[in-house]
Amino acid sequence: MDGQQSASRAARAPGPDGLCEATLLRTLPEVLPASLVAISPDARFGLSGGGSGPARLWDLTTGTLLRELGVDGAGCSGLWTDGRKVVASGDGKIVQATMKGWVSRFDTRNPQNLHPLSRGPHHDRSTGASSDRGSVAVGADGRFALGICMDRALRMWDLTDGACVRTLRGHAVWPNAVWLAPDARRAVSAGADGEIRVWDLDGGTCAVFPHPDSWVDSVCLSADGRRVLVGGDHRGHTLWLIDAVTGEFVRGFEDVRDPASLEDPEDRSGEVLAVRLTSDGRFAVSGEDDGRIRIRETSTGRCVRTLDAHTEDARGIALTPDDRFLLSGSSDGTLRLWQLGWGL
Repeated sequence: MDGQQSASRAARAPGPDGLCEATLLRTLPEVLPASLVAISPDARFGLSGGGSGPARLWDLTTGTLLRELGVDGAGCSGLWTDGRKVVASGDGKIVQATMKGWVSRFDTRNPQNLHPLSRGPHHDRSTGASSDRGSVAVGADGRFALGICMDRALRMWDLTDGACVRTLRGHAVWPNAVWLAPDARRAVSAGADGEIRVWDLDGGTCAVFPHPDSWVDSVCLSADGRRVLVGGDHRGHTLWLIDAVTGEFVRGFEDVRDPASLEDPEDRSGEVLAVRLTSDGRFAVSGEDDGRIRIRETSTGRCVRTLDAHTEDARGIALTPDDRFLLSGSSDGTLRLWQLGWGL
């Protein structure tokens, strides 16, 4: 990576293990708040989206805005790119594009895959994907998308033809978080009542873990399928791990906030807005409502690095598969690209 802002900010940690260095490579000025971001595996391209605006495709090596993708809120509920193809979801629609032009566009509210302008019994809004932030997730190869729908069901679409290939029911209240494993064989969803479901998508079955005193804003499944990372509020924890098989609480993570700085020191909820796990599951990365990104050890729960990333809440975070690059987006209207150095 190069550019005038390369290596403009760095943070170092002592010791042979863990995160040794976090360097801010580039800041990109967004026109609209960026509540979702995606990054290509080689960290060359980035996507941003949020609100009612279009998704934006960026060249992260130069900071250049390459193009705007779609209308009608495309990019407000789900984003994905591999550097060759782009997927953006919003307003009940999923749009695919090559890096040079459109490929396809279909309406998830249209189960028979008729023309999007069709009405009547063939145009069922209840089957359509929600436009809420993070309500659509895409697998690593870009073939399948899993979305939270208006009737509280989860549906998976095959993006090669737009067909709905799986409908998952069970949430009694509105699901507000979904995560799709890279191989599109497992998923995690969470409801507004704190209930977490871990899905076997091949069989259409799930394990159900109720947490009646909690609420969840973001979830992530570890690569080995053994742990679920959860952000929200659970008995004073804003970030915690559960066992993906038993649902048992594994540990809460260190909260580095000063309670005296909060309006209500007893209410520490609402701080963690987005969560990700590194590929080896050793570290949890969280975007938080004070604009910072925190990196914590999953084995101990302690915070090993705090990145002063944004001036407003950090709602969008994305890691490359090798964990070397992190893209963050915020309500402050900026994207930031970070390079992470691991001493593992």
